[in-house]
Amino acid sequence: MQHSALRQAITDGEQHLRPVLAEAQFQRYVEVGLALRAAFRTPALRDVFIDRLKPHRRLVAGTLPAGIQRHGMLPPQTPPRSLADIPDAELAQWLVDDGRLIYGEFTPLELDHYFTAVAPWLPERGQGPGHFIDLGSGLGKVVLTAALALPGMRCSGVELLGYRHEMAQARLQAMLAAGDPQEAGAIAARVQLRQQDMFEADVSDASLVYLYSTCFAPLMERLAEKLARELAPGALVSTTTVPLPHPAFELLQRFDPPSVAWTTVFLYRLRGSSAVAPAPARALYEPDGAAWEAAVRAAFAAHDAEQGA
Repeated sequence: MQHSALRQAITDGEQHLRPVLAEAQFQRYVEVGLALRAAFRTPALRDVFIDRLKPHRRLVAGTLPAGIQRHGMLPPQTPPRSLADIPDAELAQWLVDDGRLIYGEFTPLELDHYFTAVAPWLPERGQGPGHFIDLGSGLGKVVLTAALALPGMRCSGVELLGYRHEMAQARLQAMLAAGDPQEAGAIAARVQLRQQDMFEADVSDASLVYLYSTCFAPLMERLAEKLARELAPGALVSTTTVPLPHPAFELLQRFDPPSVAWTTVFLYRLRGSSAVAPAPARALYEPDGAAWEAAVRAAFAAHDAEQGA
């Protein structure tokens, strides 16, 4: 298999240990998260937990926010504020931010399927090398696989969390070390990994923007507006699970599972006219209130059983 040694060098790390958030930029996130986690774990506060989250359940990817679960990155400390002291707008923003910190990846086989599936829509070689950008690139697997699957194309990754960016840099160095110097140099010249907020990233020259958006439902309206405003006409955008809610984009192909991956993959192209009005904001995901509350109360019971309460 072509580039087999290089591919092997970038396949690990999916089950990595998530460190506690320590960066000053996440102080507000940590404070709200600690208050939510304490309310979830304290029987006397659980009705408050439900009452506060229920109006915002469309912002939760699943039953419970990922950040307050065992795989979250909150420190083991007492919250400086109670849930009752947190304004509603701040709580809603926390839920959006929490979704941004969730990380997921396609398997190597799914990535092979993905790049084969989108290849027919990519720029021809005579139209320039093109630029692949992964917004929320995590440990860098997609970006580095793109560099192998898309010869000549520049490949960039944008990741918010410092520890994931560092792991992606280490993964890149491991991949380069696995190839001969000439091959490694050619790949290194085409790959760029940046620690940056995706909403601040320059995507103006992107040929294809990749979004592993399965947990991004609360962000998709804002992301769609950014991409519609900044991309050049004809640029491609792919999303997972969640469609791209903006009339400036035409749907080229919908790949239902398991044709490409475990979830649905959508491929869009930005229309030629930039005069299309943005789509009105709407709830992309909102579970039934009673069903959501029942699931949360089941999670309370499961937590208590696990703790021997």
